[in-house]
Amino acid sequence: MDSRLVWLALGAFAGSVESSVIVGFLPDIAAETGVRVGEAGLLVLGYSLAYGFATPVLSTLFGRHHRRRIVVGAEALFGLAAILVALSPGFPMIFAARTLLAVGAGLFTATAQATAVALAKPGEAGRAVSTVVTGGSLAVAIGAPLGALLGHLTSWRVTYFVLGVLALSAAATMWRRLPRTIEGDTRTLRERISVLREPGVGSILLSSVFAVMGIFIFLIYSVPVTTRQMGIDASLVPLALFAFGSGAVLGNHGAGRMADRIGPWRTQLRVLVATIISLLAVPIIAYLPMPVRLVAFLLDLFVFGVVTWGFFPPQLLRFVAVAPGSAILVAAVNLTAVNIGGGTAAVIGGQVLEHLGPEALAPVAAAVTTLALLVVRFGPDSRLGARGSAGSL
Repeated sequence: MDSRLVWLALGAFAGSVESSVIVGFLPDIAAETGVRVGEAGLLVLGYSLAYGFATPVLSTLFGRHHRRRIVVGAEALFGLAAILVALSPGFPMIFAARTLLAVGAGLFTATAQATAVALAKPGEAGRAVSTVVTGGSLAVAIGAPLGALLGHLTSWRVTYFVLGVLALSAAATMWRRLPRTIEGDTRTLRERISVLREPGVGSILLSSVFAVMGIFIFLIYSVPVTTRQMGIDASLVPLALFAFGSGAVLGNHGAGRMADRIGPWRTQLRVLVATIISLLAVPIIAYLPMPVRLVAFLLDLFVFGVVTWGFFPPQLLRFVAVAPGSAILVAAVNLTAVNIGGGTAAVIGGQVLEHLGPEALAPVAAAVTTLALLVVRFGPDSRLGARGSAGSL
C-alpha cells in the first residue's frame, strides 16, 4: 500500500472524529456558554450548510489548482478552525469557528478520494479509495468514543485542540509527501449541478434528505436521550458512541454486500424499515429496569449504527442505476442533500427537545424516516428491483 494514502486517511479520520464527537459535546457546550441544548444544535446546522453549499462552490473555484495544494490547504484550514473552536470564549465564536471548520472538512473530503485514485497503481483505485474511507470509519468506531472520553476526563476544548494539532500534522506531512503533479478538476459549477436534470435523480436526492433528517433528529440529541430519558450516567456516553460506531463500520460493509446480492433498492427498503423499528424500540427500552435497560439501549444503538450507515452504500448504487453516466457527479451533489437533511434535523430536533422533551425524539425521527421509506418505495428505480445494481462508475 502506498504510505501516502495513510496521511489522506488520517485527514479523513480527524474530520470524521469531529463530526461524530460533537454529538457528545452539545450538552457541555450549552452549559458552558449559557445556551439551551436545542440552541447548541445550531452548531450542526451551521456546519451542514457550510459543508453542503460551500464545498461544490469552492471545489469549482479551486479546481484548476493541483490537488496537493487543495487537500493540504483544506486540512490546514480544518486544523486551525478546530483550535479556534477550542479557544473561542462564547457561543457565537464557536459557531463561526465550527462553520469555518466545515468549509475545510468539505473541501478536503471532496478532493481526497480523487487524489487517492490519482496516486493508485493501475487496477488498485478501489483499494486506494477504501484506504481513505477507512479513516472515516475508524473515526466513528474508535476516534469519536476516545475523543468523547478525553472530553469527559478533561474538557471538550482539549479534544478540539488535539484534533487541530492532528490535522495540522497531517497537512504538513501531506505537503512533503504528495506529488505536485496531480491535476485538478476543471469542471464548472454548472456542469456539476446539471446532473439534477437526469430522470430520477431528484427523487433519490429527496430520499437522502428525509433519511438523513430522520437519522440525525435522533443522533444529534442522543446524549439527552441517553442521560435524561434512559437515566444513564453521562460517564457512559463514550460507551454509547462506541456502540453506535461499531455498528456503523459493520453496516457500511454489510449493506454493500447485500446490495450486490439483492440490489440497492431492496437493500434500502430493508435498511429503512430496520431503522424505523430501532427508533420505535427506544421508548419501550426506557421502561425496562436499569441493568437490562443499559444493555438493551447499547444493543439498540449498535443496531441503529448498522442500519443507518447501511443506507449510504446502496444509495450510490441507486445513482449508478438511474444515471450511470453521471454517477460520480450525482454523488457529489448528494453531499449537499445529505447536509440539508442534517441541518434541518438540527433545527427540528432542537425544537422537539425543547418543547416535547427527549422522549419525543425517537418517535419523530421514526416518522420522518417513514417519509424516506415511502420516497424510496415509489422511487424511479423501483422497477429495477434486484437488478438495480446495473451500471458502473
